[in-house]
Amino acid sequence: MSDLILAAYASHRPAFAAGEALAALQAETGVDREDIVVVTRSGPGRVSLNQGIDGATGQPLGGGQWGALIGMLFLDPRRPTGQGQGLAEQLLASGLAADFLGEVVKSLTPKAAVVGLRVRKLGVDRVRARLEALPGRPKILQARLTPDTEDALRELQDQIPHGVLQQPDGMI
Repeated sequence: MSDLILAAYASHRPAFAAGEALAALQAETGVDREDIVVVTRSGPGRVSLNQGIDGATGQPLGGGQWGALIGMLFLDPRRPTGQGQGLAEQLLASGLAADFLGEVVKSLTPKAAVVGLRVRKLGVDRVRARLEALPGRPKILQARLTPDTEDALRELQDQIPHGVLQQPDGMI
């Protein structure tokens, strides 16, 4: 079991600072690196994924797939109903709650940013405490991921082409 934590900020700067603080927290505790992604929306509405890159390999820290999946949460603004098709419906079918998905989409307004990560060994309380101690007063969203939900989300991840995970500019 794990948790998906998203912290929504009104602007990009505090979200990037939060991403750096979470990476430092992972390093301090010595846990395996998990994807930390900062999702931004430009004024015109373009969504960008920004992930830390391993200098030795040039690959996203933590592998990139969870970061890409977190970014996918923001790509379909329709509220899932459980009766349609599309990405929002697939996320709902995976086990994420409709209310959570609706809040996620609303959290990324133009010129805003959201930092997100899947939390396993780091501990939800530790992550929330670090985020709440930072400037920027984020709105924190959290979803508990059951083993079945994680499996369904991994199936969605497997549909992400490998080339997408290797985008040099973080753009999708």
